[in-house]
Amino acid sequence: MKKYLFISILLLSSIQLFAQKTNLRFTVFVDPKFSWMKSDYNSIENDGTKMGVNIGLNVDNFFADNYALMTGISIDNTGGNLKFDYAKTLQTGSGEEDLPAGSSVNYKLQYISVPLGLKLKTNEIGYWTFFTHLGLNGGINIKATAEVDGFELENENISDEVNLFNLGYYIGAGAEYSIGGNAAIVVGLTYTNGFVDITDGNDSKVTLSNVAIRLGVLF
Repeated sequence: MKKYLFISILLLSSIQLFAQKTNLRFTVFVDPKFSWMKSDYNSIENDGTKMGVNIGLNVDNFFADNYALMTGISIDNTGGNLKFDYAKTLQTGSGEEDLPAGSSVNYKLQYISVPLGLKLKTNEIGYWTFFTHLGLNGGINIKATAEVDGFELENENISDEVNLFNLGYYIGAGAEYSIGGNAAIVVGLTYTNGFVDITDGNDSKVTLSNVAIRLGVLF
């Protein structure tokens, strides 16, 4: 435990030192989020939200005092629930599972996410700086499992049911509270709306959206 703590402190100190010498600012973040899935097919209904978390690192490259290009990388744990009004065949790692009409499938998805966008921020007001950001967020699926209410399926591999790539746009706002030097506590709220089909079904288009609470430390 002491070794990992020492490595974490050394890494954060190195990031802060590097940020002081460049136009780059780094944010280490943990984003609790509420996600949902929706279909353009009337017989597939959204059946509730799913709580997840997005953990990663953002990089702001400032090309002017108050404007930056933003990117980064994160592990995004997300998903949602879909109810099928017809009998569905679910492709799993152990074969095909025939689900009766009315089944609700709980999708548990994990992506490597890379955003690309623009960040606009105010000058510091006291200890506070306010910002807004918007752009595109791309994801590569690295894990997909499912559970079905009332059916003997638990954390079943459904990678064949889920497309490899996801893409959406995001928009959000927040605030940074200075804690000395270049360091600041970051809080915010971001909405992401997916616009590509994340499932491999031929009969409908299913998109993934979420609302995330940004909690992070800026260096």
